[in-house]
Amino acid sequence: ISTSQTAGLKWNIGLQPRRGDGQVYSSKFIIDQNAERELRNYLEPIVGRRQAEELSVRKISINPGYRQEFWHRNCVAVGLSAGFVEPLEASALVLVEFAAKMIADQLPANRDVMAISAKRFNEKFTYHWQQIIDFLKLHYVLNQRDDNAYWHLNRLAESIPESLQDSMNLWRFQPPWLQDTPHFDELFPAASYQFVLYGMGFITNPMPIPKRAANGDVDRANQLLNENAKKTSQLLATLPSNRELIDKINEFGFSKI
Repeated sequence: ISTSQTAGLKWNIGLQPRRGDGQVYSSKFIIDQNAERELRNYLEPIVGRRQAEELSVRKISINPGYRQEFWHRNCVAVGLSAGFVEPLEASALVLVEFAAKMIADQLPANRDVMAISAKRFNEKFTYHWQQIIDFLKLHYVLNQRDDNAYWHLNRLAESIPESLQDSMNLWRFQPPWLQDTPHFDELFPAASYQFVLYGMGFITNPMPIPKRAANGDVDRANQLLNENAKKTSQLLATLPSNRELIDKINEFGFSKI
């Protein structure tokens, strides 16, 4: 669960034996002591005032960004050595798997072709990191908070990458779809952008339906929406909650397919 704070985000990650709580914030907009106070105030209704005050807090400074070059000669930066932006989506975790797979698939047969493999790797992961930045920035661009400068400044056009600005201009008239993600190994498919956009109130105004097809299309759309709502209700009635599922997996492991 991510919750916006004065100059950043508070997160709560429910694990089996415990819960992980933290807060990422910009030191340009809030001092360390006030950020820590926000965190303790958030925890007080959950763990009680005394425990919230006694909990030890560890400060981890973040220098956000990613390398200009990930593969250099016979060394490849993977994981945190390659870059880090912020923990909102934990997107960098999947890059570890992506990097390991690409290294295994593209490991040079000899020294002569290593530069080619390195060039492809660097181009691919520069693209991945830029996509992470765009996807994270989308959360901030869509925010509606007006109570402090941090959230207001994150909506300013000059703070938005050109690639994200182009996409948002397009999404005003058509929803994110397959052609918005040109690579086969995208970190975020079109559905990921849809969840964030429409979950945060973004509005797409598609082109009007031609009159001769309007009635039939609308009827068909309503039929599909009703069928989807019915199917959703059926699944919700039979599926366990997220916590129940995690407890079952923890006790019995994954079932064989």
